Amino acid sequence: MTDARAAFTAVVQLVSGTTVTGGFGRVVLVESAVHEDKAVELGGAGGLVFSPGAGETAIRYEGGLVEPGDEFLVGDDLFVHTQDYLATPFLAVAGPTVVRVGGEQDYQAFLQDADLARSKGVFVEQLTTPGVFLADQCALGTTHPCVGANRLHVSASGEVRTAPGGEVLGSIESDVDFSPPDAGGDVCLNAVVDANAIEEARAARPWLSRYLRVLAVLRGLRAEGRTGLKVSGFGGRFTSALPADLVEDVDAPILVWSDDEQLVCDTTQDRVFQVGGDAARIVELLLVSTGTEHAIELASIHMGLEPLVAEAAVREVVAAFEGTPVQSAVRAGITSPAS
Repeated sequence: MTDARAAFTAVVQLVSGTTVTGGFGRVVLVESAVHEDKAVELGGAGGLVFSPGAGETAIRYEGGLVEPGDEFLVGDDLFVHTQDYLATPFLAVAGPTVVRVGGEQDYQAFLQDADLARSKGVFVEQLTTPGVFLADQCALGTTHPCVGANRLHVSASGEVRTAPGGEVLGSIESDVDFSPPDAGGDVCLNAVVDANAIEEARAARPWLSRYLRVLAVLRGLRAEGRTGLKVSGFGGRFTSALPADLVEDVDAPILVWSDDEQLVCDTTQDRVFQVGGDAARIVELLLVSTGTEHAIELASIHMGLEPLVAEAAVREVVAAFEGTPVQSAVRAGITSPAS
């Protein structure tokens, strides 16, 4: 599989650190062709290897995916640019772009932008642009699942990491197990960001993975021409009297709206449901409630409905999502209050 689409899927798996639909068993990038044969062995069945001097068993690439300004090329069809996080607001996006946290300043800028989005609903425009994606999301989030050793970066000297900014797991010449250890902070970012800083940020911001999910949703909607969207829980709620400082489950539906439409976005299956205003309010009430009965109570308070009318309306909305992941998610309610 050396076509551009497969190569791009592998790059996303390699860079993001999260599970990718249609991904590979293991993706390995070697900075030096000297390590190619060992990397192919390490990749195993169902794996894919990027090498700067690739033979028949690996994909040849030019450039790199580590430093700001790096350009990663595969054949004539795949070109990926790498940029540091600090420069993101000034980035002119001309194609697929990796935004990488490469140090403490980058990480603090990421947190400040996340805080601004959470409190004011203001998102860095470049992060919502199609073709731009954050590296090491498993480390930047709170509950993002990490693909672990299913992505490996081998330096020119043979050091093996899950990511360029991660801890060294061993040498490509050894026969050790490269599964990441259960360490503090995050093994995918600990070499460039202090582990305590990561732990403190996660404790103070249990919604970070939710924020990353929202960025992905906004990028997808923007690709369809939908812009100027507001997001429930980030700067406010569609039902104005509801507090924004509640933490929905990371995979719960995301309610977004504009002056023209309201959308319920299912992040687990990449589906978007268009709903009316009242239905959007009820979905939102379900998401911030502790369950259906609580949502009925909230509908009476915040929508001015009689109890029996509120009950019928809530149950109608839940039934409307029958057979979709949204149904169980809207029943689940919140997981915990924000710190």
